[in-house]
Amino acid sequence: MKMIDLVHWRDPKKSGVVFGVSLLLLLSLAAFSVISVVSYLLLALLCVTISFRIYKSVIQAVQKSNDGHPFKALMEKDVTVPPETFRKHVDVCLTHVNRVLKQMSRLFLVEDLVDSLKLAVVMWLLTYVGAVFNGITILILADILLFSVPPIYEKNKVRVISFSCKSCIVCFKKAFIVEVQIRDYITITSIIIINIAASSN
Repeated sequence: MKMIDLVHWRDPKKSGVVFGVSLLLLLSLAAFSVISVVSYLLLALLCVTISFRIYKSVIQAVQKSNDGHPFKALMEKDVTVPPETFRKHVDVCLTHVNRVLKQMSRLFLVEDLVDSLKLAVVMWLLTYVGAVFNGITILILADILLFSVPPIYEKNKVRVISFSCKSCIVCFKKAFIVEVQIRDYITITSIIIINIAASSN
């Protein structure tokens, strides 16, 4: 299932599970350390599999059946990663890493002054964001927004577009008025300066 289908809740059960698990994991990371969260998750998984194995063994003993290991089908599956797949993903990651390194080099060595200044402004704003939120809090908010904004937008697309268009028109009108006022101010100032210069002569 594609990520776009998950965030748009095409299949509510799968989207609900993914959203619930991801939010629970992030909330757990906010309350506990990474080691504790990973340990508890693996411990919970082991408890489930061991309990299921014991339950199946008891059922087989009572019914005197010979069904074998309950996870036999899963154990027979090939879980190894083929070298070609691994190399393919490494090449893709390497491409992205090289692109990021090249971009960082361009920005930090000030190849383009405007882009470097933009980055400086963004970093400066992020210092204020970091003072209010930590990384996990931002990830929790991003997770909630990721699974809530797309379906809300999809249901109210016409209203959002209409509101956006009205807002843009208002902004353009205000910008035009400000531009006209600035031009008028410059014109009046120029006339005053010319009159002062003429009278002084």
